[in-house]
Amino acid sequence: MTDCYENLDSYWTKTKLSTTQNIKIHCTAIIITVLKLILKPIRILFNKSFDLLANTNDYLGDFEALGSKRKEEFGENYLTESEIQQFLKSGIHGPFRVLATDDAEDLANDSDTLFHDNFHKTTAFGDDILNSLKVSGNYSINYLGFFQGSKYRKIWDVLVHPKIAQPLQSILGDDLLCWRSQFFEKKPKQEGTFWHQTGTFRESDTKPKLEPTTPTHPAIVQLSVWIALRDTNKETGCLRMIEGSFKDGRLERIVTNIQNDLLGYLMSISYSEIIKSLKTIWYTTGNFKKAQLVFEKIKKEVPSLFDHVTVRDLEMKAGEAIIFTSLNTHASYANTSKNKVRLALAGRYTRSDVHIFKHEAISKLPTKKGNLPYSVTKEPSIPVCGNPKHPKTNNNIAEYPAK
Repeated sequence: MTDCYENLDSYWTKTKLSTTQNIKIHCTAIIITVLKLILKPIRILFNKSFDLLANTNDYLGDFEALGSKRKEEFGENYLTESEIQQFLKSGIHGPFRVLATDDAEDLANDSDTLFHDNFHKTTAFGDDILNSLKVSGNYSINYLGFFQGSKYRKIWDVLVHPKIAQPLQSILGDDLLCWRSQFFEKKPKQEGTFWHQTGTFRESDTKPKLEPTTPTHPAIVQLSVWIALRDTNKETGCLRMIEGSFKDGRLERIVTNIQNDLLGYLMSISYSEIIKSLKTIWYTTGNFKKAQLVFEKIKKEVPSLFDHVTVRDLEMKAGEAIIFTSLNTHASYANTSKNKVRLALAGRYTRSDVHIFKHEAISKLPTKKGNLPYSVTKEPSIPVCGNPKHPKTNNNIAEYPAK
């Protein structure tokens, strides 16, 4: 399951930080070590010791479909009852065709052009983030492509395509929004994405980005649609997914435990682990190395966590898509090809009765300069189908773009 990924110890042996960054890390580690001597006995006395595995025995279990439209009654692109039951079991639907091969390639080329034109400066990120991405070699469509679906018709039209919208209605319900769009490019020799899961997309923030107004299983608060714009296979870095792993939320629960008490976590580990943790938390771009940090830790604490699982490799042709719950633990292979670039467009979909960015107007993007802020209040959601407005929410809804 992890054989094709470089472990963090090896990564940090090869990856160098600046003198200033190293001084900051070691000074912080020394302070944490001193605090451990002072605070740890006090926390034990008041029963406040850090517990990495707190609440991890609360398995999430199964969920029910929130939508009622079925192909048997409504025809078109809605899912059959059999397809619904399969999704409720595996958390995956597809691959299925959305675009003709030529149309997928056209969108891939158009998206490449938009990126090379810097998306005409419609990026969500400010200069600090953009400069950090450039310096670290991470300036790519993966980041500049955030939220661009609400700004360009050619992207918008794919994200609301009936072949996507109607299957989603069968699962989620009638009134849907695409709250975030993004691209996933993987160039030749680029490493794979490590195993991770997420339900409400807290990521590097202090609160989740999504909050349902009614009790909802985390696996179905939102669903992701991943559309291959070019062929994707093991060689070019296709998606990998553990079918049905949304039923076990221990991986995300441990991430939350660490986020909620980072000092407690750091005081519970060795000095060398503190150094590795601070490097990974502060100075890696995106959230995938952080996911690996947690994964490597939990495998030591719960070696049997991923025993007897079924890993599915999702090879897809250009123009095909899958729908999946992001609470399914998923990853991707490295791109080992010589000259093939993997490119996909992804949409994140939720119901209109779910709060989007309710708690924080500012989100944070992990970069090699640290977690840098950017505004999410200016990034509206795309109305996909049904009524985009709901009396319990005040979500920002996009208008159809002019270009």
